[in-house]
Amino acid sequence: MPMPIPEFATPLSRAKVEQLMQPALIRVIDNIRKQLDVVSWHGRYEEELIWPQGTTVEQQQEYAALQKLLHGVPPAEHDRVAALMSDLPQPSPLYTLRLTNSNHADYVIDIWALCYQVCSEDSPKDMADTKIEADSGLFDDQGGVDWQRLDDKTKVIVEGIFQALPS
Repeated sequence: MPMPIPEFATPLSRAKVEQLMQPALIRVIDNIRKQLDVVSWHGRYEEELIWPQGTTVEQQQEYAALQKLLHGVPPAEHDRVAALMSDLPQPSPLYTLRLTNSNHADYVIDIWALCYQVCSEDSPKDMADTKIEADSGLFDDQGGVDWQRLDDKTKVIVEGIFQALPS
């Protein structure tokens, strides 16, 4: 089941987390790659679309067909196809990493939840009941991302996940 969209402690926290999410995602993926180079586990990224309750199979198929069409239409048709898609229920992507090892059961990591953990002040593991407060320590004095602190925090969190895997 996908992680619910988290609640934020304040609008400022939401804005700060949104500023951090893309850089955090890049660093999470890079740190996972580094860990996969040194462990006996194999990783495979998976994407699943989570549809709003009540979405029909026909709507899902129409959305998929329009999405495929969107990539091949001339620019003049792009807006028309996009408008048709916007009239349909919108799925939320769930990105996971499936870790496999022949000696153990698969282990699945929700990539978005991991990114929120990196961006959060308290790094909660279960954010369903937590209001997220952005980690202000990940910003420099001018309000920009402190890249070194973001790198360091991401590395610690990702290494912790891999260290917790059975060997």
